[in-house]
Amino acid sequence: MNFPGFLDFVLSESGASSPLRSILFDGVTGVPTLALILESIREVAAEQKKVGLICIDTTRLEKLEEERGWEIVDKVLQGIRVFLDSNASRFAPLKFFSIHRLPGDNFLVVLYSGDPEKTLAETHLAQVSALLEERLNEYLMSRLAPEISPFARIFNGYSLLEYNSNVRFERSIARAINKAYQSAVGQQERMQQTHIQQLEEIVRNNQIRILFQPILALRDLSEVIGHEALSRGPEGSLFEAAEFMFSLAGHCGMLQTLENLCQTRLISTIEEQGISQLIFVNLEPSFLEAEEFTKLALFSSDRVRPENVVLEITERVAIRDYELVSRALETIRKRGFRIAVDDVGSGYASLQSIAYLKPDFIKISEKMVQGISSDFIKQEIVKTLRDLASRFSASLIAEGIEQEQELKTLRELQVPYGQGFLFHRPADRLLP
Repeated sequence: MNFPGFLDFVLSESGASSPLRSILFDGVTGVPTLALILESIREVAAEQKKVGLICIDTTRLEKLEEERGWEIVDKVLQGIRVFLDSNASRFAPLKFFSIHRLPGDNFLVVLYSGDPEKTLAETHLAQVSALLEERLNEYLMSRLAPEISPFARIFNGYSLLEYNSNVRFERSIARAINKAYQSAVGQQERMQQTHIQQLEEIVRNNQIRILFQPILALRDLSEVIGHEALSRGPEGSLFEAAEFMFSLAGHCGMLQTLENLCQTRLISTIEEQGISQLIFVNLEPSFLEAEEFTKLALFSSDRVRPENVVLEITERVAIRDYELVSRALETIRKRGFRIAVDDVGSGYASLQSIAYLKPDFIKISEKMVQGISSDFIKQEIVKTLRDLASRFSASLIAEGIEQEQELKTLRELQVPYGQGFLFHRPADRLLP
């Protein structure tokens, strides 16, 4: 693509970065912004009379970034750029180039006919958009962890821009981009409705599986202190990712129904296997804030031995009212349940959560554990948590241990307990 001469020194690959370059190119993916190539699109539209716009909507990544961090979202955005660059030739005779920096970090793909005798038809544009979406998602899913991939699902929308010299081009393309974006939103809404129907069927047919991952003493891996109970949807489905399943349930007003089903299945499994060890169970803070926890199966069933249950309050969701949650937990403690703060180091206000919730267990997030053997800051944070836990008789548990070197470092840091794929993957039976 030809740029105005005065920009050559700014835009050359060998030139030093500059504020102007950061405005004209996206800092994460390196693709040009709309402002930079608007004139090029205008020239193509004037010549072709019709150009196609495909909006690759990435706004769903906002939730992923809030909960998992910006690094994983940058990886997805860079993956989209790589895919577009490597797949452009597969859509011949159509020609396209990609633009970034639309609202929500969306991509815009501009297509035009490579055949001077033919203009682009909307039916062809729809086919290309659908095929591009399918292949792009296949590519991204192959690069992401299974628990993350449902949140990184990409949706496309399209519109056909017809050039009219009587209309200011900036307005024409703005309208066409908005139409393509709304088309992508509509596609997403239809898919979400399908997922809601699938979730309703899962609940209706009681298709929840309960898996267990053991929590071990790191000094003696033969000593099992308990198991974390993990709720999963049907194997091989999107609902195998618990975060996706519960997130969708919260969105469509089914959270309490789903939680009750999972807890009922857990109670039955405990009875079937004769479990007497500690069982760690995740609990959304929203149930505590709304004082709805008393309606859940774990708290209303006489088949549960509270002294065997540890409730994990996740740190990935912000607690809005600590005073209310603290009062709810005090009621729960009086009944014999114990409390753990989950995912410490990956979410919101860890120290504040520890101070208010006064947990019996502190679970260090897998993000803090990964790479800890070579990260001095992570080691110092874990030391601080260890010392803090010892002062009010709480136990420290490291999550997500996958490497021998991580285990070695955690032992050196005197972290007493841990869980992770290095030891055991989740299974439907407990270790003895």
